[in-house]
Amino acid sequence: MMNNQKKSLLTILFVGASMAAPLLAQDLPTALKDIEAERYGKAGQALTQLASSSPTAENQFYLGYYYLRSGQLDQAKAAFEKGAAADQKNQLNNVGLGGVALMKGDRAGGTAQINNAVAATKNKNQDVLIRAAEMFTLSEKTNDPARALELLAIADEKDKKNENAEIEMLMGDAYFLKNDGGNAITKYENALTINPNLAEANYKIGRLYLRGKNYQKAQDYFKLAIQGDQEFAPTYLAYADALANSRAYKSAAQNYELYVQKTGTTDPERLLDVARYRFLAQDYQGATTYLDQLKGKVNNPIADRMYGWAYYGLNQPQQAVTALNRFISTAPNKVIYDDYKYLGRAYGMLNTPEGDSLSVAYLEKAAPSDTTENLYREIAEKYYKTKRFDKAANYYTKTIQNDKKPQNNDYLWLGLSNYQYAPRVGRDSLAAPVDSAQVPAIKQAYYLKADSAFAQMAQKIEATPGQTYPLAYYYRAQANYYANAKNPDQAISAATPLYEKFIEQALAPQPDSTQKTDYSRYLVTAYKALAGFSLQQKDEAKAKEYFNKVLEINPNDADVKRALEGPKAAPATKQPAKPATKTAPKATARKSSAS
Repeated sequence: MMNNQKKSLLTILFVGASMAAPLLAQDLPTALKDIEAERYGKAGQALTQLASSSPTAENQFYLGYYYLRSGQLDQAKAAFEKGAAADQKNQLNNVGLGGVALMKGDRAGGTAQINNAVAATKNKNQDVLIRAAEMFTLSEKTNDPARALELLAIADEKDKKNENAEIEMLMGDAYFLKNDGGNAITKYENALTINPNLAEANYKIGRLYLRGKNYQKAQDYFKLAIQGDQEFAPTYLAYADALANSRAYKSAAQNYELYVQKTGTTDPERLLDVARYRFLAQDYQGATTYLDQLKGKVNNPIADRMYGWAYYGLNQPQQAVTALNRFISTAPNKVIYDDYKYLGRAYGMLNTPEGDSLSVAYLEKAAPSDTTENLYREIAEKYYKTKRFDKAANYYTKTIQNDKKPQNNDYLWLGLSNYQYAPRVGRDSLAAPVDSAQVPAIKQAYYLKADSAFAQMAQKIEATPGQTYPLAYYYRAQANYYANAKNPDQAISAATPLYEKFIEQALAPQPDSTQKTDYSRYLVTAYKALAGFSLQQKDEAKAKEYFNKVLEINPNDADVKRALEGPKAAPATKQPAKPATKTAPKATARKSSAS
C-alpha cells in the first residue's frame, strides 16, 4: 500500500514537474522574442514573473537582459548582481554586468569583465560566447564588432549542425556596425536558410538598404519581414522611414502607428514622431490630436514646432505664430529653416501690415537654406501682389539665380516686375529717392531689364521644337517702345519687328486643346500700335490695313472707326497701351507651326 502511495506521489510530482518545466521553457523563448520585437512591457512582465517564481542565475540573467535591452541600466545591474550571487559558476550574469558597464560608457571595465567571464568558461560555453558577443554590439559608442566576431566564430564552431540562426544574426549585426553591408547580408541570408520565416533577418537586410538610401529595395524586404511575422514591430518603424523618404507620408504614418500599437509603447518621443508623420501626410488634425495627448507628458520643445507647423496646415495662423515663436525662443539651437518658413507663411495669413512685414522677414531667413521650394519665388510673389515691383524684380532675380531649372514664369514675372516699376521710378514713395536728372536713364534701364527677361523666356521655351509663347514678343515690343520713347524713330524701329513676331505666333494654328489661348486684346493693342507707327511714317495704306484687322476682332472699336473716317485721321493711339498685367497669362509653352 505504501509503495503504491509512493508511486502515486512520484507520479503526481513527476507529472507536475513535467507540466511545469515546459511552461517555463516556453515562456523564456517567447519573452526573448518579445524583446527582439520591442514588446518590452509584455517581455518584462513574463521575465519578472519567471525570476520571481524560479530565481535561478539564468532567469535573473534574462530579467537583467530585458532591463538592459529596454534601457533600464540600474535595474539590469541589480538583476545581474543577484544572478551572479545565486551561482558564482554561471558566467552569464558577469557577461551582463560587463554589458551594463559598456552601455554606461565604461569601455575598459566592461570589456575586461566580459573577457574574464568568457575566460572562466574556457571558451566552452556557447551561451556565454553568444551573449558576450552580443554585448559588444548593443552600445552605439562602446561597441566592438571585431571582438564580437571573434567570439561568434568560436561559438559557430560548436554549432556542428549549423542550426543556430542567432549566431548568424549577431554576425550580421557586427558586420552592420563595421559598415560591411555585403558580409552582413550574407549572414542574415544564412539565418534565413536556417529559419526561412525569420522576420528579423529580412528586416535587417531592409535596414541595410535603408541606410544605403535604396528605399524601394528596403521596402521590398520590409514587406517580406511583415509576411513572415506581422507582430515583429521594428519592421514597421523602419518601413515608415523608408516610405517617408519616398514621400509616401500617409503610408509612413500608418506604419509608424502600427509600430506604436504592436509595441504598446507610451514613450512620448515615439508618439511625437507619429505626430510628425501625420503632419508630413498632411493630416494636420491627426497631428494635433496626438500632440494634445502629450500635453504635460513630454518636455520637448519640438512639440511646439509640431503644433506650429500643424496649425499652419489647419489655417489657424495665430495659433501657429504663437507656437512657433515659443519654440524659437525656448530652443534656439534646434531651429531649422523650415521653422522660419512656416512662421513666415503663418504671419502672411494674418493679413495685417505687421504680419506682411514679418512674413517677408522670416521667409528671407529661411530662403538661403531652402533647397526644395525656392522661397525667393514666394517672397517675390508677395512683393508683386503688394505692387512693390522693384523688390519683386530683385527677388525674381534671386529666384532664377538659386534654381537649377528656373521656371518659365520666373522670367515672365521678372520681366513684368521691371516693366511695371519703370514708370514709377522717381515717384514711388516706398522706394529709395532718386535724383530727378537720373530718372530717364533709370526708367530706360528697367525697361531694358524687362526686355531681357522676356527674351530669355522666349529663348528658353523655343529651345523645344514647336513650342512658342507669343506674349513674350508682345511684352518685348512694349518694353522696347518705352525704353526708346525719347527717340520715336528708334522706338518704332525696335518695337515693330517684335509686334510682328507676336502677331505671327499668336495667329499660328494652336495644337488640339480644350483651352485655346485668346490673344484678342493683345492683338488689338499690337495692331493699333503698328497703325500708329505707319501713320508716323506717313504710310496711310498700311495704317488702314492694321485698323481693319482691329475691326475684324472688334467691329465696334470707336477709336478705329474715328481713325478711318478721313484720310488724315489721327492715330488711334499715340503710343502702345500698357498690357493688363494683373492677370497676365502664365508662360506655358504651346506648340505652333510658326518658327
